[in-house]
Amino acid sequence: MKSFVIMRNVLRRIVHDVRTLALIIVMPLFFILLYGNAFSGNFRNLSIIIVNQDNGLASVRTEKIGRITLPVNLADVFIAGLDRDMFHIRTSDDPQAAEAAVAEPDVWAALVFPKDFSHAVVNEALRQGGKRVVEYEGKSVTLVPSETAEAPSTAVIVDDSNPLVTKAILEAFNEAFSGVLATQQAALTPKGILDIRLLYGGKIRMLDFTAPGIIGFAMTLITVVLTALSIVRERTSGTLTRILIAPIRAWEVAAGYTLAFSVVALLQAAELFLASALLFNIRFVGNPGLVTLIIVLFTITLQGIATLISTVSRSEAQAMQLVLLLLIPSIMISGVFWPLETTPAAIRPLSYLSPLTYANSALRKVMLTGYGLGEITFEIAVLGAFAVAMLLLGVLSMRRQAYTA
Repeated sequence: MKSFVIMRNVLRRIVHDVRTLALIIVMPLFFILLYGNAFSGNFRNLSIIIVNQDNGLASVRTEKIGRITLPVNLADVFIAGLDRDMFHIRTSDDPQAAEAAVAEPDVWAALVFPKDFSHAVVNEALRQGGKRVVEYEGKSVTLVPSETAEAPSTAVIVDDSNPLVTKAILEAFNEAFSGVLATQQAALTPKGILDIRLLYGGKIRMLDFTAPGIIGFAMTLITVVLTALSIVRERTSGTLTRILIAPIRAWEVAAGYTLAFSVVALLQAAELFLASALLFNIRFVGNPGLVTLIIVLFTITLQGIATLISTVSRSEAQAMQLVLLLLIPSIMISGVFWPLETTPAAIRPLSYLSPLTYANSALRKVMLTGYGLGEITFEIAVLGAFAVAMLLLGVLSMRRQAYTA
């Protein structure tokens, strides 16, 4: 009975604590809705460049009337078969420029159709499948195989920095090419006509792809929890109030906390990177200085977020609840495990509100592909804006801490 009395008192306190009660009711529903939406999307608007040099003609031999020319336009058939929701198709007349563009952050693949693509596909289909009857100028004509093999070759260059995107792109290309080959009634396969080249040689593993995001998430978890709980503990014990009523400005207190926990976060980041490299051989081909810059800006942002959490938390328990409410969604919507390209439009704005999204993107570009400052300028600018905004809000929050019981 005494245990039941204690249980009743605990539940009564929870019911009367509106913040805790709201978190208990809303958090599970919020998580499952976010999970269901974040991981149920399809890839959309992947930019690819197509260089179509195919003249659309096939010169083929016949049994009775010699060689004829058929207008088949197979490259156009392939392009028409691509999923317009999945791909944002750009065209170019320069094969070299298209291939070079794949190394840029905003292009995922390039396809270069040679001038004789249609001709080569039709003749290779005849060579492998044998004679075929077609309509030509109102008459039935029997096509016969060429005397020599004319295997077609279409150059496909794919940015394989994201294994999931790479797999989806190649599967979509194979499906579109299968539609082309089905018109030829032969045993041709996409593999036989595609010259696939992976930008990074297939060396980027799924472990490499997720490592930057996991490191960023680990930093978020450790830094925000440590900072928020430390400030709440000092405030509830009265230590923070005594500091703030001393002859010291609020911005100096906020800067002191930021510097202290930033040093701790940098040490933790160094430990994470070192352990990842030594234990799992995580790919790291970029500039360590850029990684340090990303981590510093990200850490300052996290300090500000933690300070704000401590402001609205009456206890360490409430602080932990708010930290979980922040952290769990961030790992779902920041592209850590599943690419942002699959995130439904309805929740995409939430991804852009998460600092982890930009830290994850910048770390991947530097660690996996060796991009320099020019390619991560946007992410650095956003993280810098987050850092400044959070630092200012942290100062304002610190002023309030002195008067919060």
